[in-house]
Amino acid sequence: MPGLVRTVLDSTRGQFVADTLCSIAHQAGAANPNNEQLMRVLGDAATWLSDALGSSLALLDTETGEVLSREHDQPLHTWALHDQLARVVYERCTCEVLAEEEPLLLLAVPVPNQFGRPIVALGFFITSLAESYSQFSTAAKALGLDPDEALRWSADQSPWNVNILTKMGQLVVDRLQADLRATRAEHEVRHISSNLLASYEEISLLHRLTQNLKITSSNQELCQLALDWLSEVVPFEGLAVKLKPVADQTECHETLTEPLVLRHGDVPLPDDQFDSLIVQLGRAALDEPVVLNRLDQQESWPYESVRSVISVPLAEGNNIFGWLVGFNHRDDQEFGSVEASLLNSVGTILGIHSGNTDLYRQQADFLAGVVRALTSAIDAKDPYTCGHSDRVARVSVRLARELGCDGHILNTIYLSGLLHDIGKIGINDAVLAKPGKLTDAEFEHIKLHPELGYKILRDLKQLDQVLPVVLHHHEAINGTGYPHGLSGSEIPFLARIVAVADSFDAMSSDRPYRKGMEIERIEAILREGAGKQWDAQVVDTYFAVKADIAEIVSNERDSFQFNQEQWI
Repeated sequence: MPGLVRTVLDSTRGQFVADTLCSIAHQAGAANPNNEQLMRVLGDAATWLSDALGSSLALLDTETGEVLSREHDQPLHTWALHDQLARVVYERCTCEVLAEEEPLLLLAVPVPNQFGRPIVALGFFITSLAESYSQFSTAAKALGLDPDEALRWSADQSPWNVNILTKMGQLVVDRLQADLRATRAEHEVRHISSNLLASYEEISLLHRLTQNLKITSSNQELCQLALDWLSEVVPFEGLAVKLKPVADQTECHETLTEPLVLRHGDVPLPDDQFDSLIVQLGRAALDEPVVLNRLDQQESWPYESVRSVISVPLAEGNNIFGWLVGFNHRDDQEFGSVEASLLNSVGTILGIHSGNTDLYRQQADFLAGVVRALTSAIDAKDPYTCGHSDRVARVSVRLARELGCDGHILNTIYLSGLLHDIGKIGINDAVLAKPGKLTDAEFEHIKLHPELGYKILRDLKQLDQVLPVVLHHHEAINGTGYPHGLSGSEIPFLARIVAVADSFDAMSSDRPYRKGMEIERIEAILREGAGKQWDAQVVDTYFAVKADIAEIVSNERDSFQFNQEQWI
């Protein structure tokens, strides 16, 4: 029966304490709402303590000496006697033993709370079974307890290891501190939100813009989004972005070759008058926001339909990429610093994005030049395979696209195809151009080119994703390939794609010692090697798109194309 009673008490203790504290909070909260909130917090703390330590503790306000909860399963004690020591425990914010007389101890657990009240949970625990009533009675009296009542209480307690007990108490303290930090952070956010309520839409707009800052997004796309969202926030009749053309063109990305005007709403100027508007706004329009009001009252103003205007440059450093312009207040009011500040913030974001995009474009062009130079070096080294790298790259892209690869992966596999044989730069010319059959030693020398290619490219961080293809495009599904004898899924997926494209082009191309094979013979070899030398799924994909691949290999090109639209 005692065990059953204890089980029931253990399962209901936390709820009992919470209900008790809620009852107290209900009575106190009517007069003091803050006290109601405090008691709710203390109720949670009491529940966690009860669950962790197996006993409900007294909650003592060490400042007033007030006991804030009924310690229904603790022996009767005057808890306020410990208020000074408990206050020290609260300030240290560590769970500590206040007094100990074997086999009893008094534990103090600080209860951090957002109200700053120095609350400490106090409770007695037993650390071992008493050897005699005399020993237990002496310990109880030393701790200010009635021996007989304490003995009855101890019959329902389990002994604790002191270290485990204090660690369990500290876990609760840490949990309370974490919740306190979270609560304070929440309060700070609420406070800031209330102060910035008037600026909420502006913040939301800027947030949406920053969420759309992707290097791969075009300037036009982001600028149009900015215009559409600005129209929801600021009272302009019309908004426009004038973008300047990019001075240096690129083959890797679409660039703006002519001036472009993007619009939203009623923009009262034709495209060809924007340059003259910027000139009319003066030198300041190149560096900072310009706000002009009541222009319709100025006889010298040349734009009759423009009553008021705000212009901000889209700039990054000394580079100006265009202007963001707002026209005419919807309510015929004057524009002020609020509208100018918002447009300037948006203009800054668009300018930085334009600068980053331009820098990315320059880096991409540089990488394209490096890849072009390396690939040309391969062709110069082995003129009989001239064009092989480009064909392998394009066939690999077609296979990868059919296999569901996205644009980023397609770009990687295109570069991988171009560079897969770069290691042949390090192969002896006589071996590379030998018209007859290679000796075993010569073939072993040829087999070095994947690792040589890896070593050539490994210091180019922009080509990190290309390296596995360069290194493993001669591995075989059954593990008989080189250089590492990988098999099955151990071989990188893109390397398995390039392997099929490379083998197809090698078999179909003319060599000094043989003519290219007939397509029927090539396809028979591919079928025979599917699941052995090559990935069966990639081989199946070849047969699904073989008409496109035939067109690719028949279409020789004078130069490589780094624009995805021109790959195949």
